[in-house]
Amino acid sequence: MAPQELIDTIFLSDKRERFLLLLLEGPTDIKKVKDHLNVTSSSILPQIKKLREKGLVSKDDEGIYDLTTTGRLIVENLLPLACLLDVFDSKEYYWETRDMDVIPRHLVENIGQLGEVEVIEPDLDHMYDLQPQLHSNMLQSNYIKCLISFFHPDHVEFFNYLSSAGKNLELLFTASVMERILAESPSDMQKLIEQENVDIRLFRENDYIPSLTIGDDFTYFCFFNKSHMYDHRDIISFTEGSIEWGAQLFVYYRDLSVPVSSDMLSEIINGSD
Repeated sequence: MAPQELIDTIFLSDKRERFLLLLLEGPTDIKKVKDHLNVTSSSILPQIKKLREKGLVSKDDEGIYDLTTTGRLIVENLLPLACLLDVFDSKEYYWETRDMDVIPRHLVENIGQLGEVEVIEPDLDHMYDLQPQLHSNMLQSNYIKCLISFFHPDHVEFFNYLSSAGKNLELLFTASVMERILAESPSDMQKLIEQENVDIRLFRENDYIPSLTIGDDFTYFCFFNKSHMYDHRDIISFTEGSIEWGAQLFVYYRDLSVPVSSDMLSEIINGSD
């Protein structure tokens, strides 16, 4: 099969693509296919027929579908591309304007791990509010990790609320954000630092790392644009891959940061090393 024909066979039909990805998990029958993909027999069977004709899928005497050896090799190698297409699907305008230079190369190369993402753009009346989807998902999580690289006046108050509600928080602030917080609400930060279920760290290397929140079952990203401006365009994902990718990004920056204690606050205000 010619490469272009192969790509067309798999990616020009959402049903064929999802069916092949389902078979990566193991052999299955038509009932499970219909239930899992939420399709009818009349809509999926013609697509399965095309895949069988191309030698990608087999069917045994009991009606069980499986990937052929060739089909499995092809689909396993095309899976990263399929994931990457999910990330960028109809969202090119967003990614084209993001500053990705601050992201470690190995994570940029694996950005397809995010899977399906939703771009969030608030209307003008709510541009400066904490985003409702972020707010609600944090409230539903028990363990929360955050990178905070842009200032919001409600951040620390909300973190204190989450802490008092028993949430476990790992918070990493850039130097510029920490300085702004200490200039405007030092007592709130002091209260936050004193909580046993809160770990706070300071990242001094770069002020333009993306803001990131990882909860129990979601990941929320705020990437700066290429002009190093936060334009209130965010993305959220609920895939396991996005949580893993976000956790790797968090660990990367955490390893370059330093823990913050009460004794450090005055040093930070004065810009001490």
